[in-house]
Amino acid sequence: MTARNLALPSGAHLLPPQPVPRLTLRGRLFNFVYVNAMRALTPRTEGDARRFDTASARRAVHRAESIMTFAPEGMHVSRATSAPVPADWVTMPESEKNRVFLFVHSGSFIFGQSKLHLSLAAHLCALTRATALAVDYRIAPENPFPAALEDVADAYEWLLEEGHDSSRIQIVGDSAGGGIALGALLLLRERNLPMPAAMTLLAPWADMTMSGRSMLTNARKSSLSNNIEIMMICRELYLQGHMPADPLASPVFADLSGMPPAFIQVSTSDILLDDALRIDAKLRTAKSETELRFHPPMPHGWQRLGTLLPESRRAIGEIGAFMNDRFGSASRRGGEREDRERPHV
Repeated sequence: MTARNLALPSGAHLLPPQPVPRLTLRGRLFNFVYVNAMRALTPRTEGDARRFDTASARRAVHRAESIMTFAPEGMHVSRATSAPVPADWVTMPESEKNRVFLFVHSGSFIFGQSKLHLSLAAHLCALTRATALAVDYRIAPENPFPAALEDVADAYEWLLEEGHDSSRIQIVGDSAGGGIALGALLLLRERNLPMPAAMTLLAPWADMTMSGRSMLTNARKSSLSNNIEIMMICRELYLQGHMPADPLASPVFADLSGMPPAFIQVSTSDILLDDALRIDAKLRTAKSETELRFHPPMPHGWQRLGTLLPESRRAIGEIGAFMNDRFGSASRRGGEREDRERPHV
């Protein structure tokens, strides 16, 4: 599947497709090893959320994440003890306090924050000279929808109360974290709070009805992240009877007017490809600035590999460039404001 033959929602349009980079030999080898390793680690299911062993699944995911974690040298993590929700400060030696992004981890709504997620945040900190507030939001089934959204929205509001300017805050959401981040922004819009400077969405899971065509065309039984049966169980544990088409749970059905500039990144083989396409289309319909980048077939969440592969280096490099540009825009606006406010002698 390429950017040239993707099915778009009715009325949606796509800019002339940028070339999708070719997979490197290292990328191909990694895909082969990953598929076989995930086949062994993916928990067995009986298609019923009531009989799904969440504890065993969390242990399996933890084992897989431990194998794939490549933390950058110099990463520092400390608990944000004064935050209203559980969260961690993630910094690198280059980090500056006035460049902050909220990091909303992946995990299919039922798996918690791990060193793998914090490592991705740290790589982005190094590229952007920023400080990350990684929200360790409440997860299902213990805390169903909308607990996660509320935690992320509360964390952002706390940053504002702590004196951080919204123009110097960004939000990064990975997979399920992308859907949560969008839902949190919708909550913040309801609270009449200023939007952050930008948002980055990595293959966002933004449709709880799971109606995107790629749910079928890109589905695989070989991995936890592309296993539609497990995704349906996670959805049931997360929503617990709530309507899947609620725009807060499924931002593909929301009015996305007033959203910040967006950078969306997805692999052409991702099961959530159509979610990314439809969010991009909805943002364009709402006249919001958005940039959608396609990458060659890679496992869902390949950005978390950091600098391990050429494909992951390219991906996080793109994210860093977008975020730096937005932080730079805020600095330029701040400088112009200071010039206007400085008294003339």
